Amino acid sequence: MFNVKRAATLIGAASLALSLSACMTPHSYVDAKLGDTDYSTLKKSATPQAVQLLVEFQTKGVANARATEYVRSHVYEQVSQSGLFSQVSYSPVASGRKLSILINNVPLSDNAAAKGFGVGLTFGLVGTMITDGYECTASYVEPGHDAVTKVVKHAIYTTIGNTSGPEGLKSMPLQQASDTALRQLVAKSLAELDDSTDISR
Repeated sequence: MFNVKRAATLIGAASLALSLSACMTPHSYVDAKLGDTDYSTLKKSATPQAVQLLVEFQTKGVANARATEYVRSHVYEQVSQSGLFSQVSYSPVASGRKLSILINNVPLSDNAAAKGFGVGLTFGLVGTMITDGYECTASYVEPGHDAVTKVVKHAIYTTIGNTSGPEGLKSMPLQQASDTALRQLVAKSLAELDDSTDISR
């Protein structure tokens, strides 16, 4: 026979589990300072040249091969779409031109692991926000000229548990936030290099 009391208990337990699950779901927010760069505004050249692209991703200053493998194709696509170069190659090019993109992920929140553990102990009722900093160091080398280097910084905020994100920023999954921050970092770096070098010559 259908047990109404048991059913109510199960529904209550399921509702609690769902609410706790929602509380524990991370929500990420991309800092608004950089925004998106419109490649059509770059100076560019009437006769763009080929360039060798070097890409590396680091975590706290240490090379991260797995992350490098992931971001390399994304960076390659962006540099190609920028219109600054006639060809983008991972191998050396005849002109000797090189573009190096180094991205370093540096957590800006103290003891992020302990914060996450604390949120878990309270089942998400007490929340926290963790800030991840990203630094993109872009260097352009053209034979016969001094290397030009630009450093662009960015940040992603991630909330866990019962807490609000930064005011005015859109919540998104962490992977989407990471891809967005990467795109904005690289685009801004290319724009700054374009303003400071002879790429557009």
